[in-house]
This record gives sequence, structure tokens and C-alpha cells, in this order.
Amino acid sequence: MTTVRIERVRVRAAMVPLRRPLATSFATFTHGPFLFVDLECAGGMVGRVSAFMFHPLGLKLVPAVLDDLALAFRDREVTLADMPALHDAAQRRLMRLGHEGVTQLALSIFDMALHDALARAAGLPLYRLLGAVPVDLPSYNSCGLGIAEPTTLVKEARELAAAHGGFGHVKMRLGRATIAADRAAVDAVRGALGDGVTLSVDFNQALAPATALAACRAIDSLDLAWVEEPVVYDDYETQARLTAKLATPVQIGETWWHWRVAQRAIAMAACDYCMPDILRIGGVTGFMRTARCAEAASIPVSSHLSPEFSAHVLAAAPTRHWLEFMDWAQDMLVDPLIPHKGMARPRDTPGAGVDWNETALAKCIAASRII
Repeated sequence: MTTVRIERVRVRAAMVPLRRPLATSFATFTHGPFLFVDLECAGGMVGRVSAFMFHPLGLKLVPAVLDDLALAFRDREVTLADMPALHDAAQRRLMRLGHEGVTQLALSIFDMALHDALARAAGLPLYRLLGAVPVDLPSYNSCGLGIAEPTTLVKEARELAAAHGGFGHVKMRLGRATIAADRAAVDAVRGALGDGVTLSVDFNQALAPATALAACRAIDSLDLAWVEEPVVYDDYETQARLTAKLATPVQIGETWWHWRVAQRAIAMAACDYCMPDILRIGGVTGFMRTARCAEAASIPVSSHLSPEFSAHVLAAAPTRHWLEFMDWAQDMLVDPLIPHKGMARPRDTPGAGVDWNETALAKCIAASRII
């Protein structure tokens, strides 16, 4: 059985400029805070993770926890069969600091890096290590369509739909000052895309519980693929009411911080679809546990960010649905995962397919100002 032995972790941080600045209901992103992680193991084996940190402070806080985990499990011999127990041991080590935010980001990265190292050591792509077979994943373009004027959205919608041989699904952000403004934006994008392209919308938790139903009903007849994160992420009662009353599917889960949280939300019927983020849910272990909860309830599972890793875990998810394509930090990789004609297949090279473009990465790090 393939084993790796943990030695140390190396972490580099950068603020990576985005091709398209993205304005959402809570913030405008012009740069993405990324950690580029190498988990070094005995014999020169390494596990790599390109990790979006959601907030620049993560660039300073998460590496300290990663260092602690690497030191705590240094010299541990690890097999794939060991991963659930090791994941839970790492969770217990951090439990007094909580199971959300910085600690869970670090645990997720640690888990992902170990899975990558194990797959590389076995000479297998990660999806095969997880027992999956090659599969083409329907992918949607999520690289733009933020809070902007309708004329800007029309141009961008056409560009996103035409990119990389054409996408059959794109996503836009909502959460403007009025329901009417959101409806006008959706109408503009729908008109630009035509009937041949699927459209989903993401409120980024912008709606108040008291007005969420009215806001969602204003767009409920527009044949949208889903309404994503309409209210604050842990308001499962409101999400359940929306799921029961809307014709449009409700999509949540990117801000779930633990698979048991996912289990509770699914049991409460708080969504039609779910999209755990591999960097928040507990890495590969947490994602696959969530996927099994979704399978038990026949809930389709999509991904959020991290397309290289997400493609592998989606391939192993029984109710896999959509892969979110984001081009953030892809220039830092030797061979980034880029869908073609709206389909993506996880890399067949050993591991998750994350290897550094050292020239681009060094240039980006040198240009970064880390708070």
C-alpha cells in the first residue's frame, strides 16, 4: 500500500491580479489572496495546493496553523486508508479554536495536500485514487458578471459564453439596492445570452430573511438554473422556506465549514442543490463525506472554486452536478484546468494536476503587498 511520510510544509503568499475584477454584494475583488502550499514528504514527494484565502488576512493567519499541523504530524506514515482518522485527529487538535474560518481552511489545505502527495506517490490521478473513473464534467463560467450596469453585463455575458470554445452555462451576481435593479440585470443578461445558454444567479448572502422570498419570486419565472446563497449562510430555516416555496432550485453550501453542518442543512431540506467548497468543508475528506450525505438525500453536488482539485472530487461524487470554472491564479500553474466547450476532465497525471509556474509565481509574489 502506498505511503507518504510527512516532513514539513512550505507556504508562499501572493495577491494575484484577476483578469476581470468582480463586484459582489459584499465586496469588489481586483486581486485574489492565494497561498501556494507544498507539503514536503520523505523521499522528495510533495503535495501541492493552490488555495484562495477569501480575505487577505488569511495569508498571514492560515500558514501558522498549517505549520502547527505539519509539526504535529511530522514523521507520520500515512496511507489513503489512514486519511479519515488523521483528518479527525487534526480536527481534534484544533477544536479549541473552533471548526470555522482559519482553522478549517488550514485543515482543508493539509488534507488536500496529503491526498495529492498520496496520489503522486501511487502514480495515479487523484480521482482514480478515490475510486472514480474518467468523466467529463459539465462546467459553467463564473469568471465575471458581477454587480455592474446592464450595458457592461451584456458585453461580458457574451464574452463569457463564448470563451474556451463556448459555455452552455454562466453565472451572474445579484444583490443590488432594489429588486427591480436585480430583475433588470437578469433580463439584460438573459437577452444577451439567448435561450441556448443556462443562467444561474448568486446573491452572495445579500438578502434579508424578511424580503428574501419577494426578491427571489421576482426572478422565479426566468428559467434560472438556481438561486445561490440568497441569505446568510447559516440561516437554514429561511433557506428551507425558500426551497419549499420557489420553483427555481436553491443552491447553498459554499460556506459550510464541516460535513456535519452539511448533513444538518440537508436534513432540514434547506436546499435543492449543494456546492461545498473544498477549501472550507475539510478538504478531500470533508468533501467526500458531504457528497455521501448528499447522495443519501439525492441532492446534486456541485463545486465552488479550486477547479483543479474540485474536478477530482466531483468525479468521485455519486450525485455530481456542475464544476465551477474560475480562472483565478491559473497563470501560476503549469497546466491549469480549463474547460473546452463547457466540459472539463480531471487531469490524468499523478495527483491533482497542481504544479507551479515558478517564473510567474515569483513575479507575482514580488509584486504583492501582503497586509
